[in-house]
Amino acid sequence: MHACLRITEILDLIMGFMVDDERVNYPNEARPLLHKDIARLARTCKVFMDPALDVLWRTQPSLSPLIMCLPDHLWTSKLESSGRTVSLLQEPSHEDWIRPKRYSQRIRAFDHCTPLALPKVSMNAFDAVFSLGLCCELFPSLRTLDVEVFGLPSINPIEFLGSIRLPQLTRLSFRIPKYLRYKYPVFRFVPACMPPLQALTINADGDAFARRWTPALFGVDFAGVPYLRSLDLSFNMDVSSSCVRELIHLQYLRDLSVSLPGDFDVGIRPSIQPILPSLQRLEVIVGSINQCSTLLSSVTSSALGSVKIYHRAPATQSDIYTLFETIERIYDRFLDFHTLYVDFHTFPTTRSNDPTFDFRRSTLTPLLACHRLRILHLVSFGTLDIDDAFIGHIILAWPRIECLYLRGFQLNKTCVTLEGLRELLKGCPLLSSLSMQIDASILPEQEPEMESLSLTRLYIFGSRVEDRTAVERYLRILAPRLQSLMLEMNASLHLALLTGSPVAPPNIL
Repeated sequence: MHACLRITEILDLIMGFMVDDERVNYPNEARPLLHKDIARLARTCKVFMDPALDVLWRTQPSLSPLIMCLPDHLWTSKLESSGRTVSLLQEPSHEDWIRPKRYSQRIRAFDHCTPLALPKVSMNAFDAVFSLGLCCELFPSLRTLDVEVFGLPSINPIEFLGSIRLPQLTRLSFRIPKYLRYKYPVFRFVPACMPPLQALTINADGDAFARRWTPALFGVDFAGVPYLRSLDLSFNMDVSSSCVRELIHLQYLRDLSVSLPGDFDVGIRPSIQPILPSLQRLEVIVGSINQCSTLLSSVTSSALGSVKIYHRAPATQSDIYTLFETIERIYDRFLDFHTLYVDFHTFPTTRSNDPTFDFRRSTLTPLLACHRLRILHLVSFGTLDIDDAFIGHIILAWPRIECLYLRGFQLNKTCVTLEGLRELLKGCPLLSSLSMQIDASILPEQEPEMESLSLTRLYIFGSRVEDRTAVERYLRILAPRLQSLMLEMNASLHLALLTGSPVAPPNIL
């Protein structure tokens, strides 16, 4: 054997490539065979055995391989309606766990990692593995835990995570089942001995058929996770104002997804501590746009790059203008500010003729100072007044725009024409995805003298089309690399798409 193959670091690299260790993108169906190749290496010689076993056990999608390392008389496997399940026949002794510990100590993650169809485990096997005195011995290297991979809907994740001790855990994800939401009116998650935790994701099941979900009331003791860098709380969870005041002072928090409570105001109880000093990505649901304007003006981070805002109540033009003014005022502080979303959380089911919801072109004026924008997604409850005259301002303000989504809940009488679309694609050569109201009733007399090689997705709504074939031909010449072209031609369909009403599909060219 060559001396290089006796160096553990080199063996780790070789085996990492074989199991698609984020370096080579193999098809999913090929990955189980690659794991078999690693298993063969583990049986080849002692030099290969430990590095190969480390790779095989590093990430597990189930507890069943560990249970099946116990003596055969302690467990059984049965085929049930939900699939094959491994369960314990009797409680293993301390000596019985000696062999499984040789492998469990190599596990760094319980996560969805492989298409291998591994059996699930029963509740008694799960309880045995995560018993208070055993789990620390079994998983001293565990860094990532997704509770959903165990496939046990009867697990109460709050009680389970409140009792176990995993001091090395850095990433945690779990879901609150729907039946627990009816059983407990308020959830309180107190991380037990998890100070190194860096990423926390919590989801809550809801009624998929209800237009408005009843939020789960939730509280987290953020003092127990001071090094948290990523927090993702599903939007059907209401976090208390006191918890939000704790989390905005987390010094290392970079990614935040949360639904702000209606009574939260960052100006109440001011603190000398910096507010979200490391924030890079913000995604929030707010009761009113003004909540987010106040929060953004208080953020002390200089690295904020992405802001996504979903508002429950329709926002007036003055509210949106105030938000955009806030962004313009603090824009120079954020050197990599590139993404802005402003959209409904739940689309309204009725139209409104109230002019206060109509967005004039002047509403967007503050954003024209944000020259580094690459993604802009804006939905108005009223009309959105954008026409060919405004296209020139867009070209000058956002020359590097890549994704542009501008639409109003009400259709505007004047809008961008096909000539304006051509000028937009000419002035924004990086634009790859576009959605806006376009008047395609009049074709330009000449074919486009330029081509957009970047545009791959085009969604035209509220359009008046006289000759559909000619419009399609013009757009295909203008953007020859289009992969998705959707043309929505009537106002009733426009309303139905926004409200979720059943309707015939739009014309896809």
